[in-house]
Amino acid sequence: MFPRLILLCCCLLAAASTTAASPQALERLIAEGRFAAAASDGQALLEQQPKQLRVRFLTAYALQMSEQPEAAIALYEALIADYPDLPEPRNNLAMIHLAAGDYDRASRLLVDAINTHPSYATAYDNLSRIYKAIASEAYRRAVSESKEADKYAHDIELVAIDRLAAVEQGLIEEAAGSEASAINTANLETLLIERVKNWAAAWSSKDFATYVGFYSPQHKAKQESHDAWKAYRRERILRPGDIRVEVSDLKIRWVSENTAIIDFRQAFDSPTYSDRVVKRLAFSRFGTTWKITDERVLSVL
Repeated sequence: MFPRLILLCCCLLAAASTTAASPQALERLIAEGRFAAAASDGQALLEQQPKQLRVRFLTAYALQMSEQPEAAIALYEALIADYPDLPEPRNNLAMIHLAAGDYDRASRLLVDAINTHPSYATAYDNLSRIYKAIASEAYRRAVSESKEADKYAHDIELVAIDRLAAVEQGLIEEAAGSEASAINTANLETLLIERVKNWAAAWSSKDFATYVGFYSPQHKAKQESHDAWKAYRRERILRPGDIRVEVSDLKIRWVSENTAIIDFRQAFDSPTYSDRVVKRLAFSRFGTTWKITDERVLSVL
């Protein structure tokens, strides 16, 4: 009886380990910024489902973001071979080559992405950034002695997971029968735009409790913990003097049905400091609420 019990426990543990990961779980890990964990779970899931498009793409993206470019390259190249009409793997692969300073290869991949899907705005945007980077790099080398390639991948758009889900379900004809979905998306975008405006208003009015409530409990930016980040922001926001934060030109990009990226212009004024920047906020859905999971400045105006 006892050996049978051991065997049963082993079987149950094996079954649990094989069902622990899922595409949805990988998405959650990515939305939380836990890229190494997502890469590890994705590779394990690929051993069970080696041909599933979404798992392959999510795993490649997680590997890319956890600084495992060689493994990511292998997955992206296999995806390009199996799905030559998809622009997303080419786009992300281009960003790996861009990070390595190979502007030529990155540009060719983006041009191919545009040729496979002419309406894929991300590739157009990234290609424009590359051309600007090439011009900037040429100038930098002309006025300095450094020959080392600079890195321009930090503000590049990488992923559009939602379209891949549609591909897997045979729904690549995006307009067909999508009226209800379009209405829902429009409502969500209106909600998220309002959240960004309310976030800026809370910041401007120094309503600190409301301001920090817009962020996920895991958000810590460059601090050691969420609490350390809150203490840092409290000290800066509650300094004496009025502040003004205005946002404009908001643009939304969907990473998945539960994650959105919003780029916008931000004007900040205080008695001691002012700036004008292009900023990016990443929002993820937590239950019925959308929280900020990442915040970064893309460029100074």
